[in-house]
Amino acid sequence: MNCYIDAGNSRIKGRLQRRSRAPDQPFAVEWPTREDESGRQAVDRLADGLDPHLADEKKRRPRQIAVASVVDEERREQLEAALERLCPEARVRWLGVPRKCCNVRVGYPDHHALGVDRFCAMIEAHARADKHPVVVINAGTAITLDLLDAQGNHVGGLILPGVRAQLAGLRQLAPGLSDALDAVPGIKPAQAAETVDTVTRDLGVATDTATGLALGQGWMLGATLNQMLALWTERLAPGGGQVRVFLSGGDADRLEGLIDPAFAVRVEPDLVLAGIARLARARR
Repeated sequence: MNCYIDAGNSRIKGRLQRRSRAPDQPFAVEWPTREDESGRQAVDRLADGLDPHLADEKKRRPRQIAVASVVDEERREQLEAALERLCPEARVRWLGVPRKCCNVRVGYPDHHALGVDRFCAMIEAHARADKHPVVVINAGTAITLDLLDAQGNHVGGLILPGVRAQLAGLRQLAPGLSDALDAVPGIKPAQAAETVDTVTRDLGVATDTATGLALGQGWMLGATLNQMLALWTERLAPGGGQVRVFLSGGDADRLEGLIDPAFAVRVEPDLVLAGIARLARARR
């Protein structure tokens, strides 16, 4: 039995895979908070959170674990220790980014500088794209956008602060907005609350601070995503060709409603995990 783990900055996602069977449902475990726990205490809590997910119904543990990690050294060590405690006989493999694999060639001059989660999402999207150009949007702590041409060449990408990172930055730099930030209803399509008058609603603006923050974030992200998708479609698929757009990550559902339906976005919540499995199985 194998296990595939995506160690992100916000959460640890993973799933078990048994031979000749469909993958198990993914699981997610929160990292221990840095402020309250460190050292052995953090490892204990992490192991407790992972324990029920790293065994099947017969209490068998995985013998192979592939990890794609973008976290710092402290958290990597915590995860290593927790996996060693729970699965002492398992071979743990920490995946890196090759120059080329699974028919995808990295566009970064230093391919090691590309996040392994982005690479895994790209190779899985390319495999599903039926030889079309691809845009991969991964909405996590950061929102990353990566472009592949139809031949699998990574053209490049963008990195934006994620939904929660934007609000956390405002909370830190503008503490006077804290009460309003606590009440932010989340990103909505660019339309104000029904309680305001028609002119205000049609203009997509708000008459209270919390809704104004939510709409401002929605307008900003929606405008960025739609403008870039329009440009990339024109450049990568001229003459009315199609670009496959894949949307993944913890905030995918929030972003989906901001993107013009003309782009036919496919929401694939487990794109990175599927790509981790693909990379782990690949022959170099």
